Amino acid sequence: MSVSPHPSVAVVVTTYDHAHFLDAAIGSVLAQTVAPAELIVVDDGSHDRPEEVTRRHPSACLIRQANAGLAAARNTGWQAASSELVVFLDADDRLLPEAIAGNLGRLAEAPEAAFAYGAYVDVHVHAGRTSAPWFVPAVDGYESFLRGNPIGMHATVAYRRSHLDAVGGFDPSLRACEDYDLYLRLAQRFPVAFGPDPIAEYWHHGANMSLDAPMMLDAALTVLGRHEEEARRRGAAAAHDEGVAAWKRHYVDAWAARALVAARSRRVDREVLRQGVALARLAPGTVARAVAVAPSRLARRARRRLRARGRGRS
Repeated sequence: MSVSPHPSVAVVVTTYDHAHFLDAAIGSVLAQTVAPAELIVVDDGSHDRPEEVTRRHPSACLIRQANAGLAAARNTGWQAASSELVVFLDADDRLLPEAIAGNLGRLAEAPEAAFAYGAYVDVHVHAGRTSAPWFVPAVDGYESFLRGNPIGMHATVAYRRSHLDAVGGFDPSLRACEDYDLYLRLAQRFPVAFGPDPIAEYWHHGANMSLDAPMMLDAALTVLGRHEEEARRRGAAAAHDEGVAAWKRHYVDAWAARALVAARSRRVDREVLRQGVALARLAPGTVARAVAVAPSRLARRARRRLRARGRGRS
């Protein structure tokens, strides 16, 4: 009887009304240089018939449930798996061919690590462009995650299933940042492995949940708030406070960029206004500073456009 040279791996693909992306996500799993032992698709109450897609892939096991949110769907997936390692992929993203192999190598070199992660690339669907790989090493373990999210994209992570079980998996009460919450809880107890090789593609298509800046900020601050006491007990209060400030800047800056686009086009974007009001409640000082510098940003962009036009006429 042959013995597998590496731990078994389950890939859990979660989908909610993303059947039009699902075939490509499954294809990226099947294209791995190290094949997963299990491919589990969890449909979180979709209305767009994902079973028609999974039917074309006999190796995919489809589990359907009433809509309960992303965290609950991921819990359904890993709890149904029997493999030693688990990778999670959203249906609108893709794994790169060496994704499983790369994280297997990292975990083999760090047997105490709860999970391993690598880099990812942004794919902007409508603009037709791809970014350079994005990677931040979690050099300080738990403190690195207090300061922010060095991982950035969940599909770059491979978890040891036993460690998921040890901390109870994802928190279904969180509407967002359930992955960030899990990173913190695991990094609080176990080492983390990482490396700069690209693992996955994060597809931006205009309907990503992360575009709702106030919802994302509220979730990130909720998660960090749960770790304030532990951070202070460890002497890492500065890292925690730095993380709170960094999350506020990140989501307010993302909102401000959208607001500038709307202002340049001289149109009223009701969603931008709604998000601005909500963010002002969560981070009033950060929003005030962003609004204060907005006119100068618009002026700088106007000057750049004028210079570009002048160069074009010469």
